[in-house]
This record gives sequence, structure tokens and C-alpha cells, in this order.
Amino acid sequence: MKSFWIAISIVGFVSVSVCFGTEVRTWTSNDGRTLEGTLEKADHESVSVRRSDGRTFPIPIASLSAEDQEFVAQHLADLARAKGLESGPFADKVVDEWVQVPASEYGILFQVFGSRKLQRLKEPFPLFVHLHGAGSRATEVETGKVEIAAKRLASEEFYQDHPCLILVPTCPPDTYWGDHAEALEKLIDTVAGSLPIDRKRIYLSGYSMGARGIGTLIERRPHFYAAALFADGEAKQSWVDLTDTALWMTFSGERNLAGAQAVAEAYQAAGKVAHFDGFPDHTHNQIHWTLAKTEGVYEWCFSQVRRE
Repeated sequence: MKSFWIAISIVGFVSVSVCFGTEVRTWTSNDGRTLEGTLEKADHESVSVRRSDGRTFPIPIASLSAEDQEFVAQHLADLARAKGLESGPFADKVVDEWVQVPASEYGILFQVFGSRKLQRLKEPFPLFVHLHGAGSRATEVETGKVEIAAKRLASEEFYQDHPCLILVPTCPPDTYWGDHAEALEKLIDTVAGSLPIDRKRIYLSGYSMGARGIGTLIERRPHFYAAALFADGEAKQSWVDLTDTALWMTFSGERNLAGAQAVAEAYQAAGKVAHFDGFPDHTHNQIHWTLAKTEGVYEWCFSQVRRE
């Protein structure tokens, strides 16, 4: 083992390096030899590992095991995302107010809200995506005009306890969210890859057509989202076996209350997280207001963490 690590210790860095923390891990060469130490510096060519006796070993990335190479790549990606609030593509959009982004930039029109205080957070923050109902389909929207679930979360009353980035895409006329699932996923992935988003805490919210849209998203990526808030969408029994996304379902008397409740109960019986509220006396147009104003709904949502 000693000869391997001394032999590679003469390799220098070829580009600007970045510093990391003090996590001790077992590093493994691609021929199976190991070294205990902390990652001190890294770039895309080499890493510098400090052993407990203070000796530092520069190691070529290519000499490491696939697992260690993946570990270093993830750290470099995390560092780049952490800088995204200062210089990334969304840095000028996190400005304490709603910002509208045209479809020409990311394939779909959307609005984004985030506080400058996010820069002071020491940990990655959640992403909250809301899909509106059919009545809000448009090619142009008034900046800041969003449905109640997103609007209420962005208010000072709730945002100070649940700092996050909020995305509200706009569905084009004469189409449905299912027609834009790929564009939505690309947008979510771009945001999560550009900012310090907590990937275990990506949340979905939707009303009516939007609720059916988030149903499509969890079907396409069953283990990607931490939680989903459904207001009068379509609850499917297939989700019980398909996904482990935590579900909060709120339904009016104008939708299939019994069917949605049966899905929630089956979900719970399978050992998964589901909440159901039925309001037989409420109309469909009332129900997204009902969900957004339900006591504890945001607390529940933001407490959910995606299972490994």
C-alpha cells in the first residue's frame, strides 16, 4: 500500500483547486489499495488527501476507484451549485420578488421567487414547484400573479419559516401539463443543477389540471420527489406500488372523494406517507384555496424528505 501512495504523491495539480471539509473516509485506488484521510483539495485532474499524521498525498483522479471518483465529482458539482446564487444563471432571479422568465430561455414560461437570504443559509434549500389549473393557461402572464399555494408560501408569514426557491411554470393554451413533462423535468434539473437545492427536498404542488400534471411527474420519476400536494386532481391506485412520494390530497365534492380516499388509505397500508382531506360541500374552484389555507400543510410538506 505504501509504495502505491508514495509513487503517486509526486503528481501535482494542473488547475485551480478548491477546499473541502474534514470528513475522514477510506480512499481506494483502482487496484484495491486504501488510504484513510480527508479531502483537502480537488480539481478535475487530481485530489489532495491529508492523512491523520499530517502527510498530504496528491492523487490523480484516474488512479482512484470509481466510487471515489464519483465522490469527488459530486463535491465539485456541489461547490459549483453553491456559487450559483452569486454567479450562476439564476443569480439575477433570486431578488426577493417574483421574476418572470420567457419560454425562449428554458423551453417553458415560468415565474421564480427566492429571497436573497438564501445566500446566507449554510445548508441546501428546498425547491417547490406549483402547476396551475386549466384556467390559467396562457402565452403571457402578469408577473407575480400566481395561484394561492405558491403565493401564500412566498408571503412573509410562511416564507421565513420555509425558505426555498419557488417555481411556477405556465402551461400554453390548448395543451396539458402532460404535453410538457419533459420540459418541466429539464427545468427542474437545470435549477437543481445550478443552485444549492436540497435534492432530497423537491416538492410538487398542483390544482386540477396541475394536480394531474404532478401526477404525471411522479409517475415518470417515482422516487425523485419528496412530497406532492394535490388539489382536486386524479388519484391513482397504481401509485401505491409505483412511488414513495409523500402525498397530501385535498378533494372537493365535485371530484371523486371516495376514490381519492381509497388511494390514500391503500398508500398508508403499504407503509407510505399519505394525508387525505375531503370536503363534500366545497366546489372545485374553492379547493385550491382550501388546501393552501389548511393549517399545517406547509409544515407537513417541508418536513418530508425523499427516501433513499
